[in-house]
Amino acid sequence: MKFQYLAKDQYGKSIDGVVDGDSPLAVRQQLRSQGLFALKVTPAESALNIKSFFASKPSKGPALSVQSKLKSSTLQFASPRVKTSELIVAFSQLSIMCQSGDDLAEALKTVATQCNDPNLRQVLLATYQDVSQGVKFSVALTKHPKVFSESMVAALAAGEQAGRVVDVLERTTRMLRKDQNLRSSVLALLMYPAVLCAITFAVICSMLFFVLPQFATVFRDMDRPVPPLTSILLAIGEGLRQQWIAVVLVAGVLIGLGVSFRNHRQVQRVLDSFLLNGFIIKDSIRALITGRTLRLLGTMLENGVPLLESVRLCRKATRNVLFQEMFATVEHEILQGEGMSATLKNATFLPAGAAHMISTGERTGKLPNVLQSVGEYFEDEGERRLRTLVKMLEPAIIIGLGGVVAVVVLSIILPLLDITTASS
Repeated sequence: MKFQYLAKDQYGKSIDGVVDGDSPLAVRQQLRSQGLFALKVTPAESALNIKSFFASKPSKGPALSVQSKLKSSTLQFASPRVKTSELIVAFSQLSIMCQSGDDLAEALKTVATQCNDPNLRQVLLATYQDVSQGVKFSVALTKHPKVFSESMVAALAAGEQAGRVVDVLERTTRMLRKDQNLRSSVLALLMYPAVLCAITFAVICSMLFFVLPQFATVFRDMDRPVPPLTSILLAIGEGLRQQWIAVVLVAGVLIGLGVSFRNHRQVQRVLDSFLLNGFIIKDSIRALITGRTLRLLGTMLENGVPLLESVRLCRKATRNVLFQEMFATVEHEILQGEGMSATLKNATFLPAGAAHMISTGERTGKLPNVLQSVGEYFEDEGERRLRTLVKMLEPAIIIGLGGVVAVVVLSIILPLLDITTASS
């Protein structure tokens, strides 16, 4: 049986023709053995014009601005957010199915039907419909910006240009998995101090709202003077009980103002500068942010995204203002024909040795691999430093919170002991 196909070679050149085969799967495997990536395989008698599925062929030249080409899709859907874990599972399945020779559209349909998350299932089905109608995979993803980031879409667009969509899917899956592992590790490290603070806050609130009122009655019945510390706590508890609505409103207003000012550029810059230059936390924060951004940059370069576009996407992906300004300077230097290592050497908040290793990667022509290796190293280093910092702070937190609880408890127990001693 004859099948008509549209494929791309390793250089990104589109190739179409007719080939004999027992099934579409056998034809895809045959094309893959020849170094071709099949975009579409249909029976020859039913495929009158396979090129009609694709509005235009990719250009033969390099993609100088992937992001500008993605803007051709003007229709944007308000897609819901999806958990990273669900996205990792979906991309893993897509990568495996495409590696085994399945058509991308059919793989999307299969993964969508097996997806447990209804939001992601809806997004994948919409993407499947677009791809089935001839829309490029990367362009279809731009309709769901809350699910697929710009860096992910740009990498897939570059993979389409080079005919390496399967490789890009696999690298994107690894990148998402590493991001999730890093996030989970950081949250796990911070969970214990957070739980301690929450328990201490709950104990103090319960004592102020429920225990102290009972003892206030006892002190009034005994008609004895109350110690100053106990008197202060009684006054605080009484005020909170009577004015709790005002306290909640004030707290809400303060939180709203804090969130509003947090989005202000100058305030955000001050906070980010404190994170990167704080005496205790700077080493771990610097390593974590540097590792993540460099690994993202290296992954995009390895996926075929041009350097300038990769730098722009990294600038958008990071939330730290100082890193955004650094990448903006790197972008300007690249436009001037310079490398990126000179700007990185002037960034005082980068971990020691990072700029030198990147400079070595530029000289040897192995920048993508070096960036990924350096990024993974500093991510591990940042996680190790954060773990050490938390272990050092845990005793201090326990002692501090224990001291606060002890003050509250003693302010109640000591007056009662005095009363009991006087009565005896």
